[in-house]
Amino acid sequence: MSEVTQLLQRARDGDGSAWDQVVAIIYDDLRRIARGVLHGPGSATLDATGLVHECYLRLSRAGPEGVINRQHFLALAAKAMRQLMLNHARDRLAAKRGGGAQQVTLDDNDLAADAQAEHLVMLDSALQRLADEDERLAKAVECRVFAGLSEQETADAMEMPLRSSQRLFAEARQRLAQILGDAGAGG
Repeated sequence: MSEVTQLLQRARDGDGSAWDQVVAIIYDDLRRIARGVLHGPGSATLDATGLVHECYLRLSRAGPEGVINRQHFLALAAKAMRQLMLNHARDRLAAKRGGGAQQVTLDDNDLAADAQAEHLVMLDSALQRLADEDERLAKAVECRVFAGLSEQETADAMEMPLRSSQRLFAEARQRLAQILGDAGAGG
């Protein structure tokens, strides 16, 4: 049993310092995930450190219950970061549509951030459709794309053999491309 898994068990048993120790051990992984999430569709107004801290607050409120191991923790963190980015994108788009603010001229950075926000909302909608069809497909995308987990880490987080996880991710990519293609075609 890994150190993180042992600490998670201690945290579930009521050891308050164990949760903080888990976060300290995987902090670099959390920053890597945040950089990956921010590198993709997102916002130029957020940074990796801020995203990690927001994620930590969200995960801390939920607590260690149900967190099995390092890969599971990272998969949950990636999901939380994606939700935080999505909330930020929706807020940005709401402000773009008026939001009670005065009209201002946008520069190229603002236009790019708006386009990224729109792309993230569209991608989230496609992921939600994918999850409605098969939750495992969406989880595979979250683990590989948003969490940046390796193939083996994804298999471990999903509690399945490596080859099954690889097939699932290939199927998820294909289905997600179809969903996004349908959305782009207006269907």
